[in-house]
Amino acid sequence: MEIEVREPFWTVRRPKLTFTFTVGDGRQPESLDDGDVLIVEPGGERWCANIMTQGRIQAIMDRWRGTGECLDGAYFWVQGLLIVREPGVESMVRAVEDLYDSYGTLDDTLPRLGPDEDDDL
Repeated sequence: MEIEVREPFWTVRRPKLTFTFTVGDGRQPESLDDGDVLIVEPGGERWCANIMTQGRIQAIMDRWRGTGECLDGAYFWVQGLLIVREPGVESMVRAVEDLYDSYGTLDDTLPRLGPDEDDDL
């Protein structure tokens, strides 16, 4: 899978969807476990997602036990969250593509961005 890198953005262009990940801090595509993503159809429809691994969520909840956030880590909530089992850009792209292919849209699964909302995640 080819990734166009223009830090802090990574872009993956696929036939049906284009994915722009917001990343940083020297992270690597194969180990990405938490990413904000802008997803665009060729016709211009846009959605946003936060894609995380199960392990990343567990680590955050464990940290919150000590900080007191979210009832000491008793719950986790993120709008537009998609959870994947394996880390990596490829795993994340494949999951979104499967949702899109299964439903023909992402409207029922991820927040849709309107034309007046900017592309910054």
